[in-house]
Amino acid sequence: MGQGAPAPDCRSFTQAAVSDWRGGRWLATTSDATRKRMQLTMAKITYVEHNGAEHVVEVANGLTVMEGARDNNIPGIEADCGGACACSTCHVYVDAGWVEKLPAKDDMEEDMLDFAYEPDPARSRLTCQIKVTDDLNGLVVHMPEKQI
Repeated sequence: MGQGAPAPDCRSFTQAAVSDWRGGRWLATTSDATRKRMQLTMAKITYVEHNGAEHVVEVANGLTVMEGARDNNIPGIEADCGGACACSTCHVYVDAGWVEKLPAKDDMEEDMLDFAYEPDPARSRLTCQIKVTDDLNGLVVHMPEKQI
């Protein structure tokens, strides 16, 4: 690389593509090839507020369900610890049809759910612990009345 040459873009494809996707709209600089690849690497997730309001958003693979909510300004998921599994403010109830399709909770998530508002032993999850993959396309999560 010669002097004055721009530094190579070292971001992964997902990081680069996510930076081009904002609020359900592509930035003007996004190439058609990136758009096509990104459509294949996103899962549609439905976040249901306690009052029944639904928010259907596309979340990039590799992010967490919590990051999808945060990045799309979904109310009801506070994520105070930023995804470190150190609080329970990203607690949701997973739709019954999805409970068995998700990876099992680890011990740390189980422990943190003890601090969540009205946890359900079968359906409660912390969204910071659920990684988005193609297999989660169509996932539905319901927010509790409040986060604590």
